[in-house]
Amino acid sequence: MQAIDVYCVNVGDKYSSDYVYKLKSAVERHLSFEHRFYCITDKTHLYPFAIQADDLPGYWNKISIFKHKGRCLYFDLDVIIHGSIDSLITDHIFYQINPVWKNPSKAKYIKDRPDIGTSFTNSSVMAWSEELKIYNKFMKDPEYYMFKYDGDDRFLYHETRHDTFDTGKIYSYRDGAHWQNDNDKFKYRKDYSVALFHQKPEIHDCLDHDIVKENWI
Repeated sequence: MQAIDVYCVNVGDKYSSDYVYKLKSAVERHLSFEHRFYCITDKTHLYPFAIQADDLPGYWNKISIFKHKGRCLYFDLDVIIHGSIDSLITDHIFYQINPVWKNPSKAKYIKDRPDIGTSFTNSSVMAWSEELKIYNKFMKDPEYYMFKYDGDDRFLYHETRHDTFDTGKIYSYRDGAHWQNDNDKFKYRKDYSVALFHQKPEIHDCLDHDIVKENWI
């Protein structure tokens, strides 16, 4: 099998280099395929596996991952991988997360402005093989898309063709795995593979939690 290229982004001062190295370690433990790990960053001196970030603000640098092709995976820094991620590898399809922990009846949706309402996909984990068209589309007028969309999740939902990973692998540590029948907060679900620490609390605020003590190493 072709080697897997795994990407993360660390631009700005929100996350320390610890987050990058702990994510890299988790990928090494839980991805059985040959792979290469890269960090897209404005601090290339910190990582021997660095790629210089584009001149984009903060999380919008995630769009630059689509310059790269092959068998690719992306992880936000605020995730904990604690199970096999082999099944996240895809062929020729762009995958994002279906955030089934969100109750759709509570979605904030404005009929005429879907670009600012609840996002119906989550980009904390993504897989793709050839999606240069996403990067090219965004870079034709990045100021327009950053003005139009309240975050990269909304851009990626509304402006791309995509599928979503099967549920049962990725969950929200804060909100649960499914809004209907598995919504206990801050539960370590060992039968899943990836826990998202999106928004608050941050991983470094939960050092006494078992999921962190056992896996953020």
